[in-house]
Formats: sequence, structure tokens, C-alpha cells
Amino acid sequence: MKMALRWLIPLMTAMCAFSGCSSITVLRTKELKAQSDTLFHRIDSLNREIAAKQATQDELLRLIRADLQLRFNELEKKIADLSSGLSESQYRLSRLDEKTADFQKQLQAKLAADSLAVASKNEEINKLFQIAMSDFNAGRFDIAISGFQDLITRFPEAEESQEAQYWIAECNYAKKLYEGAQKEYLSYIKQNPQGTKVCVALYKLGMAYEKIGKSRSRDLVWKKLVDQCPESEEAKLTRSRK
Repeated sequence: MKMALRWLIPLMTAMCAFSGCSSITVLRTKELKAQSDTLFHRIDSLNREIAAKQATQDELLRLIRADLQLRFNELEKKIADLSSGLSESQYRLSRLDEKTADFQKQLQAKLAADSLAVASKNEEINKLFQIAMSDFNAGRFDIAISGFQDLITRFPEAEESQEAQYWIAECNYAKKLYEGAQKEYLSYIKQNPQGTKVCVALYKLGMAYEKIGKSRSRDLVWKKLVDQCPESEEAKLTRSRK
């Protein structure tokens, strides 16, 4: 179309020249040529503008595709890293579960061993206490004292060791060693203020004081007995002796 218009105007001008066209016609033809040239220039300008815009759009699309490809690659890498990290976490969690299971097994074994050791210890403590009590009941007071003292030395925190202190005092009292007995009763009371034999120990301590002629000390101890154990049998015996 563009090429046809370029050749059409000169052809018309030439025909007018050979055919003797009027000056008006020639002038009109020139105007038409000028308009045609202007149109050509505008068409060329529009084509260049369209081509430039097309090139710009093509470059923009290229950049968008490149950016999308870059983002896609980064996303793939992140997914791969995340997958690798997840696998590593799962592996570590699996190892942790194994270690936890091993620890639980070891703990259970230790608890079982400790329980067995405690049971064995308690059995030994009870055996030592019963042997010493058997000697006491049989009147073998020196042997009983030795047994009770051995129990206290080996297992000082045991409940039986607290009672052993009382029975050492009883052994001394039975042997009529009242000075020794009163010291042992006092030791038991001081070490075990809430002990199961505090009431009877206070009563027997008063008896020991009475045996060695310390009536004032006896009265003070028995008063404490009545105040501390008012409903006990020992308190009743104390009241009956006054």
C-alpha cells in the first residue's frame, strides 16, 4: 500500500504533463503529493513508534520471564533445602527417640537395681535390729548394746537406729547403770523430739533420776511428760506416784 502510493502521485503528475493538464490540476496534484508525503511520514513515524513499543514490550516480557525463572529456581532451591532440612530433622528425631528409649531402659534398670538395693538394705537393718532385740529380751544386755550401736553406726538415718538409741538406754537401766541410762535417755529425747518413744523415755528418765537421787530433775522431767503426753500411760503412772 505504501509503495503503491509512492508511485501513484508521480505517475499522475507525469500524465498531466503529457496530456496538457491545467495549472490548477497540477497544483492540486502537488498538494496531494505533499499530503501523501506527510501521510507517509506519519505512517513511518507510527510504524517506528509501534516497533519501539513492541521492542519495549518484548524486552519487558523477556525480563519478566527471566525474573520468573530466577524466582522459580530460588523456590526450587528453597524447597530442596527445606526437604533436606526436614529429612535431617527426621533423622535427628529418630536418633533422639532411640537415645530416649535407651535412657528409659537404663533408668528402669537403675530404678530396679536401686529398689533391690533399698530392699536389701532395709532387710539388713531390720535383721540387725531384731537380733539386738532378741539379745535384749534374753538378758544379754552387753551384746544387745553392741548390736544396737553397730546398727546406729552403719545406718544412722534409719528409723530403727533412732529406736536403737532408746534400747541402749534400756539396756543400761536393766544393768542398773542409771547414770549411763539417763544420758542415753536424754540423747534419745534430744535427737528425736517427735519420736515414738519420747513419752516412755521421759518416764524412764525420771525413774533413772530417782534411782540416783535427783528428785528435782525427776519432777521437772515428769512435769514435762504430763504436759507433753497428758493422755499417755506413762503420764497416768506419774500422776499415781505423787
